Amino acid sequence: MEIMETKDRNDLIQYGLALVNEGLTSGSGGNLSVRSDDSKSFFITPSGMAYDVLKKSDLVHMDPEGNVLGGTRKPSSEWHMHAAIYRARPDIRALIHCHSPYISAFSVLGEDLGPVSYLIASSGAGSVPLAPYETFGTEALAESAVKALGKDVKAVILANHGLIAGGKNLKEALSLTRDLEFCAFMYMTALATNKPIQLIPEEKIKEVIEQMKTYGQ
Repeated sequence: MEIMETKDRNDLIQYGLALVNEGLTSGSGGNLSVRSDDSKSFFITPSGMAYDVLKKSDLVHMDPEGNVLGGTRKPSSEWHMHAAIYRARPDIRALIHCHSPYISAFSVLGEDLGPVSYLIASSGAGSVPLAPYETFGTEALAESAVKALGKDVKAVILANHGLIAGGKNLKEALSLTRDLEFCAFMYMTALATNKPIQLIPEEKIKEVIEQMKTYGQ
């Protein structure tokens, strides 16, 4: 168990740094979490600490009801959202919330992110739903995200805020975050031309979703 906990903590620091290095967030923006091996608890990054100064001891161990099981730091202000998603979606084992530039810009348009690219299928659906705006760090935001997430999709755009993306591990969650940021880049750049946006037809994106289920090693 101790070996697994050490890996979880190392992964959170590693992927937090990757978010910053890839321009998907900055400073202490966003937050990451990963379920423990027995799925009865999770580890989450602390509130307001830059990823480049994080130590394993700074990470917070919590249960899905929000009780702190270990660590001396305050958990991320968005722990409500992480805990709520873990309660609702046992298939999701890791979460990344970030304020990536193009997703954040897209989030003010008040619409779902449609199939501008086949990469949208990484989310498990043909579009990424928009969760209505709620104040950051509140249970209301957690409820909004869970409702938008539903049973199948693995990511939601938080209105006027950013993205939360999940996966079977942090590697998958980061890959999805990258894919959706690229889709938002495509959309926002195309939108700037004032020409009509051509989306992938529904029947074609369904084919991609099926192919994605067996893609990779």
